[in-house]
Amino acid sequence: MSTAAPAASAIPHAAAAAFAEQGYFVARGLFAGQLAALERSFDAIVAQLVGSGEQVNARWAGAASDQVNGAGRVVLHTHNVQMYDACWATLWYEPCFLDLCQAFLGPDLVLHHTKLFQKPAERGAAFPMHQDWGYFPVEGDRCLAAIVHVADADERTGCLRIVPGSHRGGRIADAQGMGDISELQRRHPLDSAVPVVCRAGDVVFFHSLTVHGSGLNTHPSAVRKTVLAQVYDANCRPEPGGHYNSRWLLRGRNPRMTRATSDV
Repeated sequence: MSTAAPAASAIPHAAAAAFAEQGYFVARGLFAGQLAALERSFDAIVAQLVGSGEQVNARWAGAASDQVNGAGRVVLHTHNVQMYDACWATLWYEPCFLDLCQAFLGPDLVLHHTKLFQKPAERGAAFPMHQDWGYFPVEGDRCLAAIVHVADADERTGCLRIVPGSHRGGRIADAQGMGDISELQRRHPLDSAVPVVCRAGDVVFFHSLTVHGSGLNTHPSAVRKTVLAQVYDANCRPEPGGHYNSRWLLRGRNPRMTRATSDV
């Protein structure tokens, strides 16, 4: 589901209906105007990561990943890109972005965390099919991911692949995607899921229960570049476990905030 005019006032209402039905929504060209600056920042962050000497290959381990990847595949990764460059801190406060998040989650919005993924040309790794909720569980599953496309993404470069409507089935046990091949992956093979082809500047929003994965980058020269933001409803308590929760308030109020949880 997508729109060619994300700035129009009718878009949030239409987007909410599509998101509720399909479990995802593509906002075409949402950040096209900021694209040049975002790509410069993205490339600088990747160079910083590579130059650090740290382990930055986030290809998953286990039989499920081996099945879709084979050998020699990599995906470069870091969390919380706003800690590298302030342009990513200000991006999440753009009204066009928050209006859509509000349409999906309500008026009180918290940034859980962000992450960068780069799939290099020819050897970019795939991610097996999974749900996100296990990595950052929130009461009521009032949580979404928003993928900012810093470069074009299609089937050849390893774009996102989704099972439309799968969020309506609720939480699936053993759905995180790592480790052994799961029943979810047997039921929803990666190559059977719907490819979500995007242009640079597009943003894909999807529910934390939507079953999804992404393919291999086999393109000889094109690099897949994405930055994800995980956003949740401030009225719903994050459950124990999962990724580090930044607790950045993006819009509205956080009625769950306390002195103890604000001291991080």
